[in-house]
Parts: sequence; C-alpha cells; structure tokens
Amino acid sequence: MEYEAFEKDDRMIVDMKQNHALANLIRKKAWENDGEAGYDKGHPLGDESNLIIKSDNPEEVLQNAVDTAIEELEELQGQL
Repeated sequence: MEYEAFEKDDRMIVDMKQNHALANLIRKKAWENDGEAGYDKGHPLGDESNLIIKSDNPEEVLQNAVDTAIEELEELQGQL
C-alpha cells in the first residue's frame, strides 16, 4: 500500500488511507521514541485518517516509529 505524505510548516502529514489501527500504532511508537505525533480521524462521517508528525526532521521520527513497531511485531511473531 502506498501512502501519501506532505509537509506543512514544521509538520509532516501522512494520509493513512483510513487505516486507523496502523496510524494509532505509529503515533504511539513515535511518542515512545520521544517524538511528537498525533492522529486525526477527521469528521466521524468522513473518510479522513491522518498521522501528523511535528519535528525538525519528521522523516526520522516516522522511520524510528516504524522501525520500533516492526521490531516489536517480529518479537511477538517469534513467540507464536
């Protein structure tokens, strides 16, 4: 799946294509890595789902969050 991202001021906004679970997971992992991220579902009747990362280097924050999530999921998979 391909995600669209754009920058606005000091924020990166990633359209998560209504993948609320993944957006929330990455948001949580960004915070655990001392990053600043939020998740916006938009209007309850809409189809928005955006991950918002605020940083001088939002790509790095996003990459660290994704790497952490992958590591934890691989660890969980190894326990199955």
